[in-house]
Amino acid sequence: MTADTQPFYDTLNALGPAIRDPVPVTLSPELIGLLSEQLYRSPAKAIEELVVNAYDADADEVRVFVASETGGARFVAVYDNGHGMTYDGLADLWRVGRTKQRTDLQKHATRKQIGKFGIGKLSTYTIANRVTYITSNGTDQLGVTIDYRDFRSTATSTTTEVKLRVHRIDNFDSLLNDDMFRQVLISLQADANRLRTDSWTIVILEELKEKARQLSAGRLRWVLRTAMPLGSRFNIVLNGEELESSKADYAVLVEFDVADIPKERLIGLRKKTKETWSVVNGKLTSPSFPSGISGKAVVTEGTLTGKSGDLFRSEGFFVYVRGRLVNEEDALFGLHKYSHATWNRFHADIYADDLDVAITANRESMEDVKVYRDAQAVLNEVFNEARTRYRIHATTEEQKALGQREHTRNYVPERLVELPTADVLAGYAKDPTGAEADESWMYLTVDPTTNVQQLISTLYASGGRERKYRYQYAAFGSAERLVRYAPDDETFTINEDHDLTRAYGQDPRAADLLNDLATSEALLEVYLREAGLNPHTIGEVLEKRDLLFRGLANAKMFSLDALSTYVRDSAAVPLELEIALVAGARALGFVAKHLGGPGEPDGVARFTDYPGGEQKITLEAKSSQHVPRTRDIDFAALREHMEELDARGCLLVAPGYQGDTTSNAAKHARKEGISCWTVEQFAAVVAAAESRHITARQILGIVREKFAQEDVSTAVEDLLAEPRWETPDLYRAVLAALRALHGRLRDTPRTIELVMAEVSRMTDFQDIPGKDIEKAIKDMVPVSQGGLLLRTSGEVVLNVDYDELERRIQAFTRKAGRPRREGAFGETTRSRAP
Repeated sequence: MTADTQPFYDTLNALGPAIRDPVPVTLSPELIGLLSEQLYRSPAKAIEELVVNAYDADADEVRVFVASETGGARFVAVYDNGHGMTYDGLADLWRVGRTKQRTDLQKHATRKQIGKFGIGKLSTYTIANRVTYITSNGTDQLGVTIDYRDFRSTATSTTTEVKLRVHRIDNFDSLLNDDMFRQVLISLQADANRLRTDSWTIVILEELKEKARQLSAGRLRWVLRTAMPLGSRFNIVLNGEELESSKADYAVLVEFDVADIPKERLIGLRKKTKETWSVVNGKLTSPSFPSGISGKAVVTEGTLTGKSGDLFRSEGFFVYVRGRLVNEEDALFGLHKYSHATWNRFHADIYADDLDVAITANRESMEDVKVYRDAQAVLNEVFNEARTRYRIHATTEEQKALGQREHTRNYVPERLVELPTADVLAGYAKDPTGAEADESWMYLTVDPTTNVQQLISTLYASGGRERKYRYQYAAFGSAERLVRYAPDDETFTINEDHDLTRAYGQDPRAADLLNDLATSEALLEVYLREAGLNPHTIGEVLEKRDLLFRGLANAKMFSLDALSTYVRDSAAVPLELEIALVAGARALGFVAKHLGGPGEPDGVARFTDYPGGEQKITLEAKSSQHVPRTRDIDFAALREHMEELDARGCLLVAPGYQGDTTSNAAKHARKEGISCWTVEQFAAVVAAAESRHITARQILGIVREKFAQEDVSTAVEDLLAEPRWETPDLYRAVLAALRALHGRLRDTPRTIELVMAEVSRMTDFQDIPGKDIEKAIKDMVPVSQGGLLLRTSGEVVLNVDYDELERRIQAFTRKAGRPRREGAFGETTRSRAP
């Protein structure tokens, strides 16, 4: 508001007297703040709520004015030509949770009411201190102002009762001549003459808050366009610009006139209706429809469902009889539900004046009228024709993709990824500053800073996939979801802490399959949302599937990473730690069995050492939330278990041990020959078993010779420290060395010495013994399936290219090679999230 303009509150006092009793309004500032700042944190959403109120009042025109970010008028105004309000309506306006005013409107409203709880008016608290309503109901012009600052807590009460005065404007010309009101009308570009005869409401927001500065016309334009249905009779004008539904921007993929349906469908109509159908003057005619049925059907690139459905639907059949829409709330016109993939994009305007006889019939008997059933048959054929043409379009586009070169060929069409994702974003697009229900199990995520509407347009655009999808791994936590799908970043981020990832993520032969499963699981959510299921129901289904994945992964545990995590997680669970200890012993090369009965060890592990014969040790687990006390460990009983089974050692695992090398625990361990391992030490050895080539023989050496915990600790540290590099890293280094030699010394055979020289130049292998490199090459030869040969002369012969060799030895390198055939969907390499 300009500095020289009088507040409109004072204008009301001057224009007319307060009528009847003041309206008592009781609210707490906490309630106002909770409802407005939690539900309507976005200033644009506050304006949208006023537009929804206009829709509920049967308005067909809404005008909105917001001040320019650069200055000018400091107020916001919203005009609608819906039913105005009476004194009772204005009084009821501020009753939270109960809206008699809306009930009154519903008596003569022609639309389904959107507002339910009577809290939308509090949205204005977000951006203004003072709000004035001026309304004309055809009889009286009334006005009322509320100042949110009047609601203050006191020392004795957290609520405040404020008396609102409703003014009747006796001299309407005085209102029209008021400087402030004239400025409002000019800003809204509203016709003052229409205010004399029409019913209407104008809401003026004054003394704007700091948050109102975020109310940019551009942002509000997007919010309102998104909220508008396609082909609506509900017009919105923002700062003088008539807005069009954002759905009008969607490309039309299929378009045809009703009279253009093929002859085969006319024959089908004849069989269903027992009437002859023909095309006359661009209309379908029959004896029941002598005036004909006309119209147009389209299938759009983007979904027509979504947020705009709060006001009115954009999809389905719009049947007009003598210029009047007769199926406002029945998009299917009584037909059964259709495929969502096409239906959500389908819009058909149908004109059938001969239906008047059915529409004027009793509602209960309307479906028995033959002309109504015949119209349904026509609409059914119109939709089926649209679906057929849409499928032809999709197939044609996919065939174009198959004609591309290998690395750009799209084996995963957009209709399976980008299009349904765009549908979901259009239907469930989240306002980054708005409140949303908790849907914590969902896989689909969008960065709050992303321009969602632009993203939707990109996904809908032909060839919307800008680059290959990336797969990266990040630690979300063991209880978190398997994957996050970020279409704005074209990334699938897989949870490396998830049981399924632990079980299969480190195996190069299974990693790509894990990527595919994570992709399909994320898109399953998209498909379910696209089909219109309740988000919370979808979340429950996905969570149950997640539990199934975890159970299946844990039922057959192959991954050493998963097994070592299982060992750590079982530290405080008695039976679980026993099972984890036995499984860990198997991973280290023992034949192990779980016992755990009364008077028996928890397990026994055997290893046949040729020619020394079978070596046997007992396995004991001492689970505890904390470090167990020495008296809680019966070392003598553990010794008895060894002797009863004729075992040569005992491997005891516990969360920790009290004392040092001179403690009672250490003395008992040495006396009875019990090798005391911590849970963490055992888990670390299990995790490194393959990469360090740790064997049962090495474990036996520690179990039979090291007993006190500190002695075991030193031995385990030595075991994990040598060599400094891990064997998969060495195999990858050899492969990298062979690649590096490509094209160099073309007249010189590749030899072990050349490979050694290349590997030794690498930072991690500068002090590696040559014999270790030679052993690595010899290990790779049999696994390469003829791809790599080593002659007695020391010459290294490569019979395949480097990519093929990498694919064949991936079990050793733990790195999946490039696929033998590539498409344009996803990168085969994996990266870790930053």
